[in-house]
Amino acid sequence: MKRKVLSVLLASAMVFSIAACGNEPATGNNATPAPSQGNTAPPDTEATPAPTEVAKSEGELLAEQYNGFVETPMDLNGRVIRIACSVDWKYERKYDENGKEITADKDRAVIDILDQIEKDYNCTIEATKIKSKDVVNKLNDDMLAGEVYYDIIDQGVSDTYIDKILSQNLAMDLNDPRIKDIIKVDTNPWKPQSDYGIYNGVQYGVNFVTQNSSNDLRNALLFNIDLAEEYKLGDIYGMVKDGTWTWETFEQMCEKIKTESGGTVVPCSYGKENLLFPMVMSANGAATGRRDADGKMQFTALEDSALQAANWIYKLRQDGYMALNDGKAAAGSIGIEKSKNSAKAEKFFEDGACVFYFDFYGDLQKLTGNSSTPIETKYTFGLLPCPLGPEAVKAGDKCHGVTYSVDLQMIVNGTKNPEEVAAVLVAIANRTSKSPENVYETETELTLQDEGSVEMLKLMYEDMRSDYSRAYCKIGIGGACNKILSLESTPKEAFEAIQAETQGIYDGTVIKDM
Repeated sequence: MKRKVLSVLLASAMVFSIAACGNEPATGNNATPAPSQGNTAPPDTEATPAPTEVAKSEGELLAEQYNGFVETPMDLNGRVIRIACSVDWKYERKYDENGKEITADKDRAVIDILDQIEKDYNCTIEATKIKSKDVVNKLNDDMLAGEVYYDIIDQGVSDTYIDKILSQNLAMDLNDPRIKDIIKVDTNPWKPQSDYGIYNGVQYGVNFVTQNSSNDLRNALLFNIDLAEEYKLGDIYGMVKDGTWTWETFEQMCEKIKTESGGTVVPCSYGKENLLFPMVMSANGAATGRRDADGKMQFTALEDSALQAANWIYKLRQDGYMALNDGKAAAGSIGIEKSKNSAKAEKFFEDGACVFYFDFYGDLQKLTGNSSTPIETKYTFGLLPCPLGPEAVKAGDKCHGVTYSVDLQMIVNGTKNPEEVAAVLVAIANRTSKSPENVYETETELTLQDEGSVEMLKLMYEDMRSDYSRAYCKIGIGGACNKILSLESTPKEAFEAIQAETQGIYDGTVIKDM
């Protein structure tokens, strides 16, 4: 997609006037009389002048107007900034067969902002969807030829090629002297998920969430409010707030559902293993991978707290509390059989075949109508954090949100005049990103169906934990987790089998064939 060039030199969009306020005359017994109009002697000392307010730069004013990222305005002389996207580029106007624009309002708002950035920076922004594998090949070919084509990589962390981009030196170190004073990662309020862009202690990528994208609460526990009331599960929101929402409490609820339904309703299910495991592990203060003091990834799935979390999932499966997402579980009275993919798992939940559903927050948006593909259902659904594991309870931890699947924006190593690319990237982040307040307002209005869910969203969003365990090797860990879910291997066996290769990928010493 090529965006039309709108060549205008830098425009100063904001002019701030500071009104001086006059002092009121003093009153009362201690008032100083006004000086007479005649000849008077000069005062012994001169009054100290008021401090002059330092004028703010245009970039600082733009930061105040938008989301706090200080821009570095400049004239790019019509340069084209090319972005390689591993997912669809959303910011393109759409038209029907008659040429009438049918762009969604939320997308049009971001597109209008990009148009203004093109004007202010005198540039064109182009974006191309290109597979992750092809991005790596293209960047390598360009580096060999000595001339790069793309300027920015917009890459999904969970696309498994992020390790190749970073280990093969295809992205630029953001502390490079040419750009570090423009990106300012240490002072600009980039989203916490920018930590995914750290590889072997070096910061290569940054993350922000645009106004028209799903908010960055990824992993969530959804539940059927109507069925929870039917089985008299109690005030779950209250349990979250008072610290009694734990694995033990959850198991008691599962047994109650299983017994009272006669096995016709499965207590819980999951859509994707790569959302279930990070959520449960984080709820026990664990992960399958963690950064050490030097910022390097270490395989931690065999630590006691991590194995404890994986063993809890294994036990839920063994006890018949969790439906397997592969077509083998059925809900008798409803007559729905689980299918082999998460889309059918979603239907299993929406039709009341289970009470709790570990998955993606976006599924709640579909179930309550805040989606381009809304789902019709007779039930009401709520939002919960994952219950806490024993290690988290012991440490006094609280329920929180978890995210790991995000896009990283990286500057291509070898791009011409990288400071220009960095300036445009900061402008996009500053002007198109959303604030938490927008998330609460939008989700309360369009997604959340009860006050308890609103409270849970705030609790989870304000204490968001990023899971880095699969940033570079989703396939190996995902395969191990699926073996655990199918009861083919114990957690210890499954994780021991991938330990050496996964650590090798984290170390940058193992690069799989592309």
